[in-house]
Amino acid sequence: MKKILPLCDKCGKPVPPENDMIIIAKLAEDPRAPLAARTRHFLSIDGCPGSPSRAQYIEGQPGDPLRPYDPTQEEKWREAYRKAQLPAREE
Repeated sequence: MKKILPLCDKCGKPVPPENDMIIIAKLAEDPRAPLAARTRHFLSIDGCPGSPSRAQYIEGQPGDPLRPYDPTQEEKWREAYRKAQLPAREE
């Protein structure tokens, strides 16, 4: 049975759980997570910028020109992103 994925509020494309900003924000215990009422890509994909303010902490991702990089946030977001990848690998 094919799983129906929620659609991104920015681009309208399906968002897999391992790239879902809401899931990753909750794993990071981001206080802004409850404000994110809609699904969005965490990392950018073709045609979608994702969530650059959060994704900038993942190695290899571009910085967000609107939100300065805070080195104290790096470990939190990298660990949350790593945790979000675990269920995808187990399927």
